[in-house]
Amino acid sequence: MSEKDDLDFFKNNAREIYDKIGGVYCPCLNSEVVFNAQGFHHMEYDGGGTARLLKERIFKLKLIPLAVPVLKCAEKIDEYKKDKQPKNRKKGAVQKDVEFWSLVANVGKNRDVKVKVVLKRTGNGKIIFWSIMKLKK
Repeated sequence: MSEKDDLDFFKNNAREIYDKIGGVYCPCLNSEVVFNAQGFHHMEYDGGGTARLLKERIFKLKLIPLAVPVLKCAEKIDEYKKDKQPKNRKKGAVQKDVEFWSLVANVGKNRDVKVKVVLKRTGNGKIIFWSIMKLKK
């Protein structure tokens, strides 16, 4: 099986799980977090639209099942950042207010996996899932 086949397998599996989530209430933010196409796309491509390395894409896709437990178990906001970003990648695009939160929790069967979930809100929009990564203990 090639790495491309692996990517297709994990992408299809992760997409099925991701789409079933839809949205989840996050007690730490006292808000719903939406799992939409933007977040899924960001796991495969960076902010500039460049594809992430194949191994990184597969790794992020494998972590999707841990996103909901992190959102439900995180006890505090690990990081918060407010910024301005262009609405899209077109030259001269309007700048929008953007907020990012990161939440960290130990999850997994034995709570032995430390995972960070990044969330994003543009303007007054909904808070969306943006990224996920495993942290070293």
